[in-house]
Amino acid sequence: MTSSTNDILGQKLFDGKTKTIYSMIDQPGLICIYRKDYYQTSGRTLNIPGSRRPSIDSSVRFNQPLQSLYNNNNNSNSNNNSDSYIEIPGKGALITSITTCVYEILREASIPTFYVAPHRQSDMFIARKCTMIPILWIIRRLANETYIQRNPGIVNGHRFVPPVVEIYHKRHPLVYRRLPTGNIDDKLNSSCESLLDEDDSDSDECLSSIWSYEQLLNAHFDIENLKITQTEIEYMYETCCTIFDMLEHIWMVKKNCQLIDLKIEFGITTTITKEIVVANTFDIETWHILRPIQKTTVLGNDVLQENLIWINNALRDILNFNINIPSSTKIGSRRQSFLQQKQEPILNEAKTDNGVKTSNSIVPEDDHIDIHKDMVSLNLYSASFSPSAASRCIIVCSSFQDIEQGQKIKITLHETYNIQCDIRLCSIYKSTQAILKFLSNYSYEHCRPTVFVTLGNINNGLAMCLSSNSQYPVIHCSLMSNEQQNNLLDINSYLSHDASMFTIVFTLLSAVQNVVQILAMNDWRLWTKQRGKRLKNYIDILIGDQQLTKTTATGTTITKPTMRANNGILTNK
Repeated sequence: MTSSTNDILGQKLFDGKTKTIYSMIDQPGLICIYRKDYYQTSGRTLNIPGSRRPSIDSSVRFNQPLQSLYNNNNNSNSNNNSDSYIEIPGKGALITSITTCVYEILREASIPTFYVAPHRQSDMFIARKCTMIPILWIIRRLANETYIQRNPGIVNGHRFVPPVVEIYHKRHPLVYRRLPTGNIDDKLNSSCESLLDEDDSDSDECLSSIWSYEQLLNAHFDIENLKITQTEIEYMYETCCTIFDMLEHIWMVKKNCQLIDLKIEFGITTTITKEIVVANTFDIETWHILRPIQKTTVLGNDVLQENLIWINNALRDILNFNINIPSSTKIGSRRQSFLQQKQEPILNEAKTDNGVKTSNSIVPEDDHIDIHKDMVSLNLYSASFSPSAASRCIIVCSSFQDIEQGQKIKITLHETYNIQCDIRLCSIYKSTQAILKFLSNYSYEHCRPTVFVTLGNINNGLAMCLSSNSQYPVIHCSLMSNEQQNNLLDINSYLSHDASMFTIVFTLLSAVQNVVQILAMNDWRLWTKQRGKRLKNYIDILIGDQQLTKTTATGTTITKPTMRANNGILTNK
């Protein structure tokens, strides 16, 4: 670690077996989370029919007596606490990379999270400081052994439609606080929180029995001067369903994998404006993924490392990141300890002066193979004919008066959804042959998702000609005058039997919405943006209804700008 990295780290807020949390100098609202290579070995193997991937399912310990767990923990502390943990080389950097990738996906959907940015060190990332809500949400699509033990009669691997959402209360949630100056062993009996690491706080002795919705509603949590009411509970519930829906869609579409379950935690920011954000790291036990059956030769603890490498490579491939680790490669010891790195900034600077390029990527360069160095170009024209998978929309105007409306559609699609748009001017009355040549410019790119939008009068035949001579979806936007909008007979006069070959809309927003929904079937980024938009609309209505209820009781009126000020985020009331 360089000296510039040391300058941004403040005091140590938490130091556990698997992670350390630092404050940041001159940034009171931010923290830096350092992930270690240790992993707690206790747990059972997840067994789902058709799955080849062993996975630790620590939730099997939910029903164990809490007192016995504390006794076991005290005994392990008295003997040797390190016996229950193993070191998996590269685990810290891999989990940090996976967490970064997941939060980049959530950022596409504009979901509020505590994640800020990656750190220049591979096993650290920067996040917003928040106080954790003592609730763990588990969303299940398939029933595993743990679930069927608590619910006899359900077959292992049963598919839940919709997914089952479970609520667990955390007796002792992780508290990011300043470490005591004295011996920490003398303070174990005075605080149960000191016994718990962050992996334990996810699903071990800090969890009590499953809570119902009514129990959570009547708990009346008050965290950071924010009361957890029905509105906040509905917000967290809907956010959990949205995140699970997005990740399940991405894994299924991009990698042909099934997301079995997912654990999500929320926190409340410590800033003046309170905000509920997603605030958990994606560790080994955060989710279980059903992978296609593959032959493997790894055994024991190498299975965990192989799974982390595979998940990391899959996510980085989905996000088009350029770093991958061969799944058959076993990561060795990356470097010296974290404390030793902080004492060697001079050595790092010396290496840089000697011409050795330092890597600021998520995974060190010596842990992967750059396949681009081994690629050989087929011919000089390979780049010209390489297919593009980027989605696009072709806006076809039938007259010069329609170009202004076409520009509005182009700006909306490009700025909001990052969809490439081309505006063309064609007329079937002047030259039908020109329309066919126009289509040939796009039809040769068979792998590229394309949607055509035509503007003008529906009777001009432009949409019909494009739809009849191509396999691409065609949307015709018929812009009506004010007189036509007030006369339903004029709208019906547009319709004909031939109009069933393409979609007809009457507003620019409807055309944009149809384009995005069609292209989202082949573009996970558009799909997540649409799913995030649905969540935002739900939250806006939820907050508006809450404000309306309050203003009705006080006799005041609610205005539209007041509702927009919340921007779909629950703030301090």
